[in-house]
Amino acid sequence: MFMLVSTFKVQSAEPDAKLGTHLNIIGVEAAFKTNILRNLSTNENIIPLSLLGFPQSDSYILIKARSALQALGYYQPTLTLADDKQGKALTVELQEPVRWNSTSIVLNCETEVEEISKLVGKHPFLKGKVINHGEYSQFKSTIERVSQELGLLNATFTASALNVDIAKHQANVKWIFNCGARYTIKSISIEGTVLSHDLVNSYSTIRPGDAYSQLDIISSQQALNRSGFFKSVVVEQSVNHVTHQVDINLSIIDTEKYELKTLLGYGTDSGGKLGVSWRNRRVNNKAHQYVASVDFNKVKLDNADIHATFQYEIPLDKASSKWINLLSYEIKNEEIGRSKILTLESILANKIDLHWSSQWSIAMAQEQLESEADVNQNLKYIVPSWQLNYYSVTDPFSAIEGWRWQSTIRFSSEQLSNPDIKFLQTDQKIKRIWSLNDDWRLLLRARLGTTWMDTEEFNRSMPSTYRFFAGGDVSVRGYEHQSLSPIDNETPIGGKHLLSSGVEIDYLFNESFRWAIFTDQGNAFNDWKDWELQKSVGTGLRWVTPIGAIRLDIAKALDGNKGWRFHITIGPDL
Repeated sequence: MFMLVSTFKVQSAEPDAKLGTHLNIIGVEAAFKTNILRNLSTNENIIPLSLLGFPQSDSYILIKARSALQALGYYQPTLTLADDKQGKALTVELQEPVRWNSTSIVLNCETEVEEISKLVGKHPFLKGKVINHGEYSQFKSTIERVSQELGLLNATFTASALNVDIAKHQANVKWIFNCGARYTIKSISIEGTVLSHDLVNSYSTIRPGDAYSQLDIISSQQALNRSGFFKSVVVEQSVNHVTHQVDINLSIIDTEKYELKTLLGYGTDSGGKLGVSWRNRRVNNKAHQYVASVDFNKVKLDNADIHATFQYEIPLDKASSKWINLLSYEIKNEEIGRSKILTLESILANKIDLHWSSQWSIAMAQEQLESEADVNQNLKYIVPSWQLNYYSVTDPFSAIEGWRWQSTIRFSSEQLSNPDIKFLQTDQKIKRIWSLNDDWRLLLRARLGTTWMDTEEFNRSMPSTYRFFAGGDVSVRGYEHQSLSPIDNETPIGGKHLLSSGVEIDYLFNESFRWAIFTDQGNAFNDWKDWELQKSVGTGLRWVTPIGAIRLDIAKALDGNKGWRFHITIGPDL
């Protein structure tokens, strides 16, 4: 008979005394515990050893605990410190707190400063409220900071008293604040850039003679950095306290004049992608710029999608507004057929603020279409359009929550086309991301497009660019690209209307990876009375990168052939 004896060593859960003293706090809520532990510089409730390597004394612990409670308004707590199995146990009885009683804040200003007056009127020292020394110090610092931001550069407290009557459990505040003179901007110098100073000033809101404002200076610096013209913008200030004036110098480094970019990628809708572009950022000192590019989609070049463009941009007087002129030639192989489109487009783009932008455009195009469907083979048309965009976040590439709305309206008429194309069309897109907690997110997207045009005329003469299709990587996953639409002679020809949506939930299981499950639905059709949505479900992996998420999805169509499709997309969630 054999016996197998195993010995297990049970590790003690007690803290290592060599690291310090474990402290267990009893009798108070979390906020008080946190302040005591912070005042004792603890790490996971362990009080570190002294500089000489010894455990801290009981008197040290009690002094630090009493100081932490005093900061929260409790000046006479009853503290009991005893040994326990883990280290020390501190029992706290708070007793009656000290409360705010009277508050006197006097502003001595040459002229009324509304921002300071409003701030003082909302002071946190409400009578009967338990005092908090952190709030006291923070509010005082806020007044000083706001004064500096407003150009009151020699503002100061001539009296700053906090009187605590422990016996009466009352505290009184008495402040006298002198605003001093409001400084002005004497001069603004610009150095380092070869671009026109008028262009620089179009992005800056500060001018000589203006009242000095740190917020305006910071805002102007940020606008210049975001303009895309400059590599860096450094603001230097020289303050004259005698004349109460400030000289400002903008030290600017321009971006490189030329840029060569190559593109190599893959998408399940577009196939392999290869491209190159050349940009000149400074045609002249007014920052005119152009970019010439060509790219190829599809793996086989003999049947490739080709897109060649020449774009010339002119900055306008208003910052972030520009006039863009675009000449392009593209060959597209899509479900409706093979099209060759030559387009000249002029666009007036306007950045309204950090969230809103708009653009007016007019496109003149000639299209030759080879298709098995009964459609016009040659089209010439002019299409004016207007687009409005909204981002709730300023950087969609790093957004984990927010929403985006894009609204487009376009039209043409018999006077602007050959053969006659008379239509009015709207295309509405919206995306929304909710952050449910640190790991889970809910993503919703929807698209609604509709065209006011005779159906027969639409089927025969509508340019392929303005026909609605559904299905593919960024539409209804699980279906082939542009496969959902009305059919003519077994060829999808696009529809007058489009309705699609998607619901997705993802989980951050690693710092850079998310797992998602989703459902999509949508279709393109010609009559709202006959619309029917095609549905799909799927799952996927997201690799979070600085250029947006790289998404690998597999989806199953629930209608039609009910097949599985693989999808790859790259870009920001918004």
